[in-house]
Amino acid sequence: MVGKKIAAFLAAAMLLSASPAFADAPYTDLGSMADRQAVDYLYDTQNLTFITGNSFEPNRVLTRGELAQLLYNVAGNIPLVSPEAATLKDVPQGTAGDAMNAVAAKGILEGYQDGNFQPESPVSREEFADVIYRYLQYSRMADPDQEVTPYADEAQVSPAYAQAVAVLHSKNIMVPADGYFRPKEGMTRADAAQVFYRFMHSDGDYTSHVQIETQVMKAINAEYGSVLAYFQRGTMYWDNDVLVLGIKGSPSKYLTKRIADDVSKPEAVQIRRVSLSHSDYSQLMNRAIHTIVDKEGVQNYVGAVPDYVHEQIVVTVRHPVSKDTLAELSSRVGAGRVRLETMVPAGQASVVQVPGVDTSNETTKAEPSGQTVNRRLYAAALDDTTSSAVTSVQNDAMN
Repeated sequence: MVGKKIAAFLAAAMLLSASPAFADAPYTDLGSMADRQAVDYLYDTQNLTFITGNSFEPNRVLTRGELAQLLYNVAGNIPLVSPEAATLKDVPQGTAGDAMNAVAAKGILEGYQDGNFQPESPVSREEFADVIYRYLQYSRMADPDQEVTPYADEAQVSPAYAQAVAVLHSKNIMVPADGYFRPKEGMTRADAAQVFYRFMHSDGDYTSHVQIETQVMKAINAEYGSVLAYFQRGTMYWDNDVLVLGIKGSPSKYLTKRIADDVSKPEAVQIRRVSLSHSDYSQLMNRAIHTIVDKEGVQNYVGAVPDYVHEQIVVTVRHPVSKDTLAELSSRVGAGRVRLETMVPAGQASVVQVPGVDTSNETTKAEPSGQTVNRRLYAAALDDTTSSAVTSVQNDAMN
């Protein structure tokens, strides 16, 4: 069975029930699917960004580019790569290319030796399993869960992918009902949706992020005048199934009442006092990036994301920075505000540096079997995932 730790770790994951109420996906070709709740779930949680029309095409084989976008959207803990550090030659500009560069930089779904990613190339079932396994390694959760009966066609799995297929089998993430894995067949969109749904599945009540976000932002818009005005005083992020409104100082007078009255599930919203607003994070991130580029050169900078839970800027670098750079970061951004992590192949050790804090004994490591590793949940920034909802709220306010 998929461990609850996986679902809890994924920043985009939500708690699901046996009969969840998802927002119906608008695709017109799902009638032939025996079970469409996985597609509805991924649509409702804004993970199907690579589909722009009204057709899901469930039997269409997933491409490398689509898999990169789907995994990046679902994971929520893979940092973006700066334009200067992006190395893939054949990826599109914008969010799709950002996702491909991000997963490639972490060694989860890499490009080829010629510098191309080949985003239109189809993905086989064993290749798909390998990518999911690499993500588990990146998240330090790749240990097998249980003994399982081998697939009837296990001998047909390529040796390079055998470990990945076995681990996903043990975690009940990718388990065909008939006992055949069919490693060389293409991974269809329908099957991929089921895997990601199972990947994030846990017991409990389902909370629709889209619905809650939209309702909360309408309340914020009414109380503060606009979401942008609110972001001068606070921030917003999902902590598992709770939408946190982190506010500097006290919340506006009637915000709590508006949430209680206007949000369908007010218990899914929590107000916390914080020391940084959304605008503060943006400024600190820019300072951190500029400091590293100025002191170390652009070649050492990989990407950066805000960590709203721990009130830090998490910066991925290619190698540890110098003492002079640490001192400059502490001076320009603040002691303890930046967390530097070296980029390493999936599953290997990553050096951690926190300017102004002694981390000489701290290294993020691949998880040994039977041991516990202190994991830090990085809450995904909501800027991209809620942009459409913000636009919708602002449009409503102007009409």
